[in-house]
Amino acid sequence: MSIFDLIFLGCFLAAIVYCVFIVGLLVRRRWSRVRRHLFQLGTAIGIYLVIVVLAGISSPSRVLAAGEILRYDDWCLAVEKAAFADAVGPNTRAEPEHRFVIVTLKVISTAGRVGQAAPKGSLVYLLDEKDARYDVSKRGQSAYEAANGSQPELTTKLDPNNSFLTIRVFEVPRDTKELSLAHRHGTGFPGMLIIGSGFRKPPVIRLAL
Repeated sequence: MSIFDLIFLGCFLAAIVYCVFIVGLLVRRRWSRVRRHLFQLGTAIGIYLVIVVLAGISSPSRVLAAGEILRYDDWCLAVEKAAFADAVGPNTRAEPEHRFVIVTLKVISTAGRVGQAAPKGSLVYLLDEKDARYDVSKRGQSAYEAANGSQPELTTKLDPNNSFLTIRVFEVPRDTKELSLAHRHGTGFPGMLIIGSGFRKPPVIRLAL
């Protein structure tokens, strides 16, 4: 747990206690004090959210070299391999001037006693040298799974010290020179409200193609 996690936890608990205090004033019909304290609470929350946003958008993205492991405490993600392909399955070809990129991902748990899973909303996408984004190709992924079987979701729960492989298929312009895999580690509470985590650019892993 980082210092920013502790700051969020402290602020969250303080806000709850303050809300209970304001409810007590409401019960006693201390209207002027209620308004004053609601304004103070709203101002404090607003300042905290501004700090979260500014810290997030000003923080540089983590860039990992090909072969490095992206770690979130005990949940880890690595790129086992990535390869271009003109077609996926027997009948699905890339659009003209495009080609598929088939990426093999390895999801790893280093927890020794408890199961691990990525939070809801976890996903991957590709970025090229111009920061153009390419999400998983629906038709490419469907064709791959039709030929090779369904692929585990990133949010699949892992047993302690376990791992699994999963494939994601993308489609990019044929003249793309450099590609990186970006990972969004969920969008839920409380991650988006932690300083240094919320609104930050996702980490990326360079692809060796």
